[in-house]
Amino acid sequence: MITLRVVEDGPHIRGFVVTGHAGYAEAGRDIVCAAVSALVYNAINSCERFAGIALEVTDDGERLQCRVPPPGEDAKVQLLLHSMVFGVEQTAAAYPEHVRVVRRRSGRHGVRST
Repeated sequence: MITLRVVEDGPHIRGFVVTGHAGYAEAGRDIVCAAVSALVYNAINSCERFAGIALEVTDDGERLQCRVPPPGEDAKVQLLLHSMVFGVEQTAAAYPEHVRVVRRRSGRHGVRST
């Protein structure tokens, strides 16, 4: 199962972590994995391209961790990240055995390891 963990501070997304495998189909044919990957990477790349803000990203192939650099309230970045979460939530609704979204409120900037 793919898990998207989103860290929020009030209305702002401070970061997120994506882990797991969808297990919907074999590697290279997994449409659920492809959907989540496209949403996540598009959001990260769009923040830099359209908002001019590079998110702090580490990806070791098993875990992608993303942190919004402080102050993190840029409206374009927030719109793009909320759109990503909405898209992953829609994917999770369609494939609940393969994707889940977990939201966590935090007063801190960034994502703690979980």
